[in-house]
Order: sequence, then structure tokens, then C-alpha cells
Amino acid sequence: MQQNGQEQQACRDLSQITEQPEQEGEPGLVPDLASENPPLTTEQQKMEEYLDLLQRTQADFINYRRRVSQEQAEGRTLAQSVLLSQLLPVFDDLGRALGAVPPELAEAPWVQGLFLIVRRLTTLLDQLGVRQIGTPGEPFDPRRHEAIMTEVRADTPEGTILRVTQPGYALGERVIRPAQVSVAT
Repeated sequence: MQQNGQEQQACRDLSQITEQPEQEGEPGLVPDLASENPPLTTEQQKMEEYLDLLQRTQADFINYRRRVSQEQAEGRTLAQSVLLSQLLPVFDDLGRALGAVPPELAEAPWVQGLFLIVRRLTTLLDQLGVRQIGTPGEPFDPRRHEAIMTEVRADTPEGTILRVTQPGYALGERVIRPAQVSVAT
């Protein structure tokens, strides 16, 4: 009912516009609607403002998602680094124990079992992206190596790693544990 009344009102308004007298020699034309153009430009300005606001909001949201995903990745890497830094000493101890096995016991089944455990741990570390750092002959890098001893050597260039006392490990670009090395001076 209310809708029908609104339609009737719209028809009356339309008929009033068409019944108005012709203006200044322009027969049959609807009166000039120039008075309605300024609201149209303000509406266009509002539309442009809203569009700009929408585009900024979308860009902010995209940046937010990127930042959150980057923070999550950094959090995972940090958690893995903490866990690995606690497991690496056990891995080193296992390697030292296998290095001290007498030759007559090297073929014993329990020793072979320990070698299998070391191999599985090494494979797991490789799958996680952990790599060993610090090898003799490479240049010393204070971000990746810890110099625990220096030796005067004439046959090698200064700053070259001579021996690795304890290997270091890195996860991606993050150093989990620096390698303890002896450096030539």
C-alpha cells in the first residue's frame, strides 16, 4: 500500500515538471536542471573519497597479511632454533662417543645401531634445512665462527680456519650455534 502511494507521488511530480511552461524559446524541453549538478559533483567527490578509502584499506589489509605471515615464519624459525640449540649438544656427544669406539667393537650390533641413529639425525637436520658451518680452509667470519685459538702460520693466509673444535650449525641465514675454530694469524 505504502509503495503504491509512493508511485503515485512520483507520477504527480513528473507530471508537474512536464506541465510547466516552456522556458526562453526552448519548446518541449524539461527545465534546466543545473541546480542539481552541484549535489552531483559533491556526490562524485564523496564517491572518490570512499573509493580512495577503500583502496587504502585494501592495501593496509594486504600489508597486514604479509606482515603477519612474515612474523609467523620468523616465529617458527625462532622456535626451531631454540629446540635445535638444545639438541645439538646431544648430537655432538653421540658423535664423540662413536669416534671413541674401539676398532674391535666397531662391528658390534649396538655400535651399528648408534651409527644408524646418527645417520637418521643427520638426514632429519638436512630435511629441516640445518647445515653445518665451519670447515678448515675457509675464511674466518665472526658472525658464523668463534675463534677460540690463534696460531702463527706462514704457509696459510691470515684469517683462515685451521681446525674446527666444535662444528657450528645454521638454519637458513640464522646461526644456531657458531663454529668454534682455530684461526691462522
